[in-house]
Amino acid sequence: MNKNKMPFWKHIEELRKHIIHCLCAIIIAMILLMNNKYIIFDYIIFGPAKTDFITYRVFYKLANSFLGIHLNSVSFLEKNLEIQNRQIFGQFNIYIWTCFIGGVILSFPYVVYEFWKFIKPALSDEEKKYSLWILIMVTFLFLLGIFFGYFVLCPFLIHFGYSFRISYIPKNIFDLSDYISLIVHSVFSMGIIFLFPFLIFFLTKMELISYSFLKKYRKHAFLILLVIASAITPGDILSTIIVLIPLLILYQVSVYISFHTNHTNKKAS
Repeated sequence: MNKNKMPFWKHIEELRKHIIHCLCAIIIAMILLMNNKYIIFDYIIFGPAKTDFITYRVFYKLANSFLGIHLNSVSFLEKNLEIQNRQIFGQFNIYIWTCFIGGVILSFPYVVYEFWKFIKPALSDEEKKYSLWILIMVTFLFLLGIFFGYFVLCPFLIHFGYSFRISYIPKNIFDLSDYISLIVHSVFSMGIIFLFPFLIFFLTKMELISYSFLKKYRKHAFLILLVIASAITPGDILSTIIVLIPLLILYQVSVYISFHTNHTNKKAS
């Protein structure tokens, strides 16, 4: 049956079914992560807290090879971060919360697939042809943002927080909830931000935004992206630039997508 001819309550019922499927997928992924907590926490979550994390090692090699800077005596982290828990149920709450967020990330491709199944009957034959590519690109962009947040943003944020000192008298012993919040916020927020081109495609398709608009206000967009990059990072120049570069690239991709979407809309009309 065509969803366009279905009554409103039928749409709600269909949407509820897909939401239940998504929740089940998240719960299954969450349980899977909970059963592998040592791998999740020791090797993934606390990976950037160790001096031998892959990002630090790659940076050393790049600095030695291309910049001629020898970092053998200088490291991002002088030693592994000291992380403490000061709440009775702190580790348990972190365990549940982190596994839930991990479950959302792990099941994201399936959640997107369920959303696509919901809107598929309402699409035209031409829209169905490229909807699968949209599904793939949304998943790719989200995962790309997750990897960028984990392997690039998190190490630089941790380095900044660890190395910045008002005095050498206080010792940097970090709180567990604060560290987990930094990892989750950085990774998940970058995953969402990397979906920006898809948002532009959706708004252009609905004719709420246009290629000419994005091109005209490019300078204004740069300032907005700079504010976003500064809000995500502690505000130091290096971290801000690291986040700003992919945001600018995503904006350019969005302009390109908007141009072709506008062209497609004109052909259809």
